[in-house]
Amino acid sequence: MIPEKVPKEDVFHGSEELKKEAHIPSFEKYKELYLKSIENPDEFWGDIAKDFYWKTKHSGPFLEYNFDVTKGEIFIKFMEGASTNICYNLLDRNVHERKLGDKVAFYW
Repeated sequence: MIPEKVPKEDVFHGSEELKKEAHIPSFEKYKELYLKSIENPDEFWGDIAKDFYWKTKHSGPFLEYNFDVTKGEIFIKFMEGASTNICYNLLDRNVHERKLGDKVAFYW
């Protein structure tokens, strides 16, 4: 649920430079994405999934669930059958596609 009014002391207004680099640059964009996630979760999560490498695509519905015990067993199926490589998505892909091979990724 999105509150209509947020107390001013609870709001951080980022700089224009920060907003340019942000994945969600404004509260309006946040509300738009939030409503999409509630009203059309298949499309919302499908758009998110497009940003990742998938070794195998999901088979069947993108999202299937039952939260009503009167309709049977409670379950959630999300991208059933899909597989990916998290290491590749987080590290290798950035090294290759964004040419970040000479940058330090992590100091130990």
